[in-house]
Amino acid sequence: MSTETPRTHIVGAGLIGASVGIGLTAEGWDVTISDNDEHAQTLARSIGAGSKLGSREPDLVIVAVPPSAAPSVVVASLKAWPEAVVTDVASIKEPIAMAVEAAGLGSRYVGSHPMAGREISGGLAAQGDLFKARPWVLCPNGATAEAIALVTQVPNALQCDVVVMDAQQHDAAVARVSHAPQVAASAVAAALGTLSEADVALAGQGLRDVTRIAASEPGMWADIARMNRASLVRTLDHIIGDLEDVRDADDIGNAMTDLIERGRIEVGRIPGKHGGAKRDWVAVTVVVPDAAGQLLRLLTDVAQVGVNVEDITIEHSPRQPVGLTTLYVLPNRAHELSVALGEHGWEIAAS
Repeated sequence: MSTETPRTHIVGAGLIGASVGIGLTAEGWDVTISDNDEHAQTLARSIGAGSKLGSREPDLVIVAVPPSAAPSVVVASLKAWPEAVVTDVASIKEPIAMAVEAAGLGSRYVGSHPMAGREISGGLAAQGDLFKARPWVLCPNGATAEAIALVTQVPNALQCDVVVMDAQQHDAAVARVSHAPQVAASAVAAALGTLSEADVALAGQGLRDVTRIAASEPGMWADIARMNRASLVRTLDHIIGDLEDVRDADDIGNAMTDLIERGRIEVGRIPGKHGGAKRDWVAVTVVVPDAAGQLLRLLTDVAQVGVNVEDITIEHSPRQPVGLTTLYVLPNRAHELSVALGEHGWEIAAS
């Protein structure tokens, strides 16, 4: 087995499989890709996600199929290529590890899960840099050190932040940081169904932030919920308990204050830019005409000031020919930026 970039075969040409293929190919890896869907397979090969599998056995097989199919496809791949190491990218790890262990093939299997995705699916949405600077979880299970080292080359090549944990710990964690947020976002969005179009037009950036992932395709979520039911239900019970405490409180104001304060503390633990600790940024909100070239002009003016923008949000005002662009900068540069942009003719919105 090669210790350099391994001959890699990807099984599954959807968003994740094709994105991995594009990223590894761009790094000079020898990548092949296949899919039961001929159209998806042809598309993936045409966009540079890999070529056709030849007669040579791969060193590494990456299974990128829907979660419900992953256990059987991983086991089948371990049997089909008896010298290859096999990994997968499913968002649930324990059921796959159990299937591999039952087959007695655990020494060549390393579970993995790139913590990245998009609201749209399919090979057309694939991006070679989809995983850059994102966590990529490895669940070694019973794999050999050689197998672990080989699979680790993938997230390293894609410039990911490698995190190692066992499968059960992974599934409990993703229920809280990934699966429950999808349920919550979708529930908030679904509640809009009772509102008229005029009511929905009142939506601000807060609703957009909370419901962004509610635009996700629903297809794979049934698989995820079934396979990670226990951890997901525990998480939903926790959230529902907090909501019931607010609903049933004698003083709903105090209950809201408590919940928001606890949330404020915990959100501070979510990693910030480049995976580091969160910084206290200051918002500078600029009124931007909704016309071609205006956002580019704003960012060009910001660059001339020499202030680094740590984050940015854009909010369109309903029925107004302007939008609000909020630039998040370090506190010691906010006043300087506001003054400079004002001198460039920009209107700074009241904070």
